Amino acid sequence: MRLKDKKGLTAMVDAMIFIVVIGLAVSAMFAFCSEDPVANDASSIIDSIFSAKLRTCDLVDTDDSRLISMTDMTAFYILTDEGRAMDYLESILDSLMQRPDSYCLDVTYQGKDVHIGSGKGDPVSGSVKEFTVTYGGAVRTHLKIY
Repeated sequence: MRLKDKKGLTAMVDAMIFIVVIGLAVSAMFAFCSEDPVANDASSIIDSIFSAKLRTCDLVDTDDSRLISMTDMTAFYILTDEGRAMDYLESILDSLMQRPDSYCLDVTYQGKDVHIGSGKGDPVSGSVKEFTVTYGGAVRTHLKIY
C-alpha cells in the first residue's frame, strides 16, 4: 500500500486507533456484562482445595518448609489439634462464598469430626469425597453450599 500524501497516513492511523478502541469496548462489554451467573459447584471446590500443596511452616509452627498436601495437613490437625489448617480452610471458603451462612464443611478422619461454617436454607450444591492421606487412611469431606 502506497500513500501519496500525509493526509492518507493520518487517515490510516485514525482508522487503526478507531479499530483498537472498538475492540477494547467490545471486550469490556463481554467481560463485565455477563448475564449468566456461575453456580458454585461443591465438587470442584473440594477438589481444588484438597489437591493443593502448602508449605508446612505456613500452617504449623515449625522451621520445615516442605510442601505437603492440604489433605495431610487436615488429617494432622484432626489428630493433634495443632496448626492452623481449619482456620485456613475457613478463610478460603469465606473468601470464596463472600456471604455469611453460605456453606457447611464436615471433615472426618479416623472417627474424629471437624465442622466449619453454618449453612442455612436449602442446599444448592453438595459433594461428599474422600482423599487419601499419605501416612494412612482417608479424609472424608462433605461440603454443602447454600
